[in-house]
Amino acid sequence: TANFFCFVAYYLGHYPEIKQRLIQEFDRVLGNDLTRPITNKDLNELEYCDAVTNEIYRHSPIAYLIGRVSFQSDKVGGYDWKEGTTFQMLTSAVLKHKDYWTEPEKFDPDRFYRVEESDKYLLEKKKLRNTFPIFGGGTRMCPGRKLAIIELKCLLILIYRKYDIELVDMNAPLKYSSDFINCCTELKVRIKPRKF
Repeated sequence: TANFFCFVAYYLGHYPEIKQRLIQEFDRVLGNDLTRPITNKDLNELEYCDAVTNEIYRHSPIAYLIGRVSFQSDKVGGYDWKEGTTFQMLTSAVLKHKDYWTEPEKFDPDRFYRVEESDKYLLEKKKLRNTFPIFGGGTRMCPGRKLAIIELKCLLILIYRKYDIELVDMNAPLKYSSDFINCCTELKVRIKPRKF
């Protein structure tokens, strides 16, 4: 969650209109009392927050590879594969593939926000279940996914409701390393109390 938060700060720094819309959702759902406890009902109402974090993950997935082992022989991509073959799926390629995403290079949380109400994102509407493997997907999905989502939403609420986070250098590239996961290695920001 802490690592992913760096990616969140980077993208929200580059898209201030999206950051503003996210903060407006926090204010609308949680009200003006910054000391009020966050409830499960509040978290469920933060639909735009979900859309923003999903779009950030689509552009900068923490886990860029998902491994699977075939439980039976099969033909995939025109080749015969034996039972027990290990496959590595490059999720970062799936998350930007033009066959699955409308304008895949564009950063737009609306592709995840109330997508059923519009025809703008038809590809996402049809294929999202199989093309967005956040937390692994399928029967091998990460068991801690719900806790991680709650933790991330609470962190975003607690920080962005009270503070304004700006990138020190808007032209600096996102610095990260890719070993087992993508890890942000450096992100310089300015943090100021939010003005109400």
